[in-house]
Amino acid sequence: MHYVDQAEEPECVASAVDAARQEAAQLLRKYMVTVPDFPIPGIEYIDFYRSTDRHPELRLAVMRCLEQRYRGMEIDAVAAIGGGGFGFGMSLANSLVLPFHSIRKAGETVHDALTTSVGMNYARRELTLATDVVSRGSRVVLVDDTLASGGSALGAIELLQAAGAEVVELAVLFEIGSKDGRQALRPVPVFSLLDSDNVADGKDTHAAAHHQAT
Repeated sequence: MHYVDQAEEPECVASAVDAARQEAAQLLRKYMVTVPDFPIPGIEYIDFYRSTDRHPELRLAVMRCLEQRYRGMEIDAVAAIGGGGFGFGMSLANSLVLPFHSIRKAGETVHDALTTSVGMNYARRELTLATDVVSRGSRVVLVDDTLASGGSALGAIELLQAAGAEVVELAVLFEIGSKDGRQALRPVPVFSLLDSDNVADGKDTHAAAHHQAT
């Protein structure tokens, strides 16, 4: 398998991606909404939906960064984990004019689906992927809102691989580096816009969307 390697990018492309990433990260910090001691004491809950819902300039900056990162790469489709990854994942697929693969929670109406059980920070859940939407041998970028311990992302990668796809990279808005999710996903690389070291130095952070951080 051939994964994304930043060292292989032309210098001008890498520079443009870095500039777009810095812009998006700056806006993520500026508009970040935190809830102390939630969902349990000692956790500072970072709710990115309250930020992205209110500020279209933040959504546009995130999309500019993802488009710069993946436009021109050898990619056949975009997949995303529901619900946090769906908005940006589908927007990226539309921008690149590529198929979109939705990885949904079990229990939703998904006919003839692959299913896997994944561990999260506070619970377990099942993810599903329809068996007839993925082309065998296709190169797929996976999108989610947050990477913490990596449970949901790993489950999604396993589903895509079982369907015959090659996951070339995971793209997330926020990465909680202390949870070691990046290590758990190796050899699949991770592209994150903002990590916990740039947000809350020394605090235990937890980012949220429509599901618990994974």
